[in-house]
Amino acid sequence: MSNEEREIKNEIIVGVGFALFGLLCPFFWLSLFNGNSGSETWVYGVHSGFFIALGLVFLGKGVYDLKRMQSISVKRDSDSR
Repeated sequence: MSNEEREIKNEIIVGVGFALFGLLCPFFWLSLFNGNSGSETWVYGVHSGFFIALGLVFLGKGVYDLKRMQSISVKRDSDSR
């Protein structure tokens, strides 16, 4: 496994971590289930949504880069034969 591939996989892991953090944010869930004011819950929801979106961006970019790198390496291998 090359260093570039390792870095891309680490980026995917960071993206999954951000998305999970946003999804499992305790502030949002506590605010939602305790019946706090709508504006407070809304703020926590936007904050959680931001982290989910950021995580999905990192995840999607990592998957795209990994697929592109793998297709380039397959083309190189087939050209060398």
